[in-house]
Amino acid sequence: MTGTRGVDTPLDVLFISNMYPSEADPAVGIFVRRQAEALSRTGAIVRRVVNRDQRKGIVFALGKYPVLLVKAVVAGLRGADVVVAHYLYPTAIIARITAAIARCPYVLVAHGTDVGSVARGGAVARSARSAVTRAALVVCVSNALESRLVNELELPPGVQTAVVHMGVDLAVFKPNNAARAQLGWSTDERIVLFVGNPIEAKGIDVLLEATASLLRSGAIDRLDIVGHHPLNSGPMALASELGVADRVAFSGRGPAEDIALRMSAADVFVLPSRVEGLGMVLLEAMACGTPCVGSRVGGIPEALPAPRCGRLVEPDDPGALAAAISEVLDIGKPSFSNACIEAASAQGTDAQAARFLEHVRRAISDPPPEG
Repeated sequence: MTGTRGVDTPLDVLFISNMYPSEADPAVGIFVRRQAEALSRTGAIVRRVVNRDQRKGIVFALGKYPVLLVKAVVAGLRGADVVVAHYLYPTAIIARITAAIARCPYVLVAHGTDVGSVARGGAVARSARSAVTRAALVVCVSNALESRLVNELELPPGVQTAVVHMGVDLAVFKPNNAARAQLGWSTDERIVLFVGNPIEAKGIDVLLEATASLLRSGAIDRLDIVGHHPLNSGPMALASELGVADRVAFSGRGPAEDIALRMSAADVFVLPSRVEGLGMVLLEAMACGTPCVGSRVGGIPEALPAPRCGRLVEPDDPGALAAAISEVLDIGKPSFSNACIEAASAQGTDAQAARFLEHVRRAISDPPPEG
């Protein structure tokens, strides 16, 4: 029985995620994979049931989520001490069913936009909300997301919540003085970097407008956008419309080592999001010694300790974003680097996994909620 397990007894964790890296898309759900690996290093027995098919659309959804459910239920037949499921929509439903099969509690992890998905209308969202209220624990990646979860979903008092993010791979994300030479970047260029999915929620349009202003004033030389998807032509079209296409580099998101190299080489990292659960890329950039500029939304102010590691600005304000980038560049990267590295040093994946496991053990020491 779960409640009788001591702190030195390895937990049997059935680990479920509807987003997980694949050869086709090695970046999707990368933080989830890192946590699974870190939990294994703590001594937990981690059995993974994950979805690597990230194709969009109702046709694919009707196939991949039932398959994920079947795989999870089959794994649940072996029993477990706890089911840990990432992303509330629709994985909370799968976690609830699987935990009932495995006769154990379940823990859910909310990452950001999934909270909004669960809060909307529709049968799937209602079912997911119900599953959230029956979880032994709901873990959020930031305090801001926890507040949003409690308020938007109107969680009953008995639902436990905790704040733990997935952690930074400090073995990969670290300063590299040879990064520019390895990338073939000029030492004289002032380069702004963005890493992420260039969608509306990330504020990529705001960044491009700010970039146009900064290029006109001569404050920067180039913007490097990593994570561009070939089917999303909007950002490239906007860059062309703004007349900066020749000074903006678009590339797909490669392995973590390549991202870390670019983060070390850049002068400033920018995350101008409109919505953000935490902004893990900010912690990764800081671990590389690079100052950041981010929007004052969601968990970004928790991830980015301004002003010692960069600047925070209001979202949807290209002028303020351009001014903040220019200010950081004027002060100079060396003035921020030590503070950035120090701030990120306590945010390693293993340390966060240990914290996560402490919360899980505490939550499942009580009988799981009925229903």
